[in-house]
Amino acid sequence: MALNIKKISETINAKIYTEDGYFLGEVEDAIISGNKIYGWKIRVLDQDLIKRGIKGIIAPHQLVKAMGQIWIISKAVYSIKSGEEPEPEEIKQDEKVKVEKVE
Repeated sequence: MALNIKKISETINAKIYTEDGYFLGEVEDAIISGNKIYGWKIRVLDQDLIKRGIKGIIAPHQLVKAMGQIWIISKAVYSIKSGEEPEPEEIKQDEKVKVEKVE
């Protein structure tokens, strides 16, 4: 099986959907810790989240399910839309989702 390598610059503006099919936004930047990708800064384009003052999400790389022309991420990230806290088994301690609110 061949290893599929992408440059970080190729990931910017990729469309992001949850595994449930909801459009969330676009990749804005990569967050690098040491020599590894820690997570991804997501520019929120979902109008419901924008109305709630959420302009961006930082999603840990572990929540990314697929990367291609579009990205698929865990639905645990999208649970913030409904205001629910994810179930403890959905997100491990090191997979916390951070939300930026517009002040």
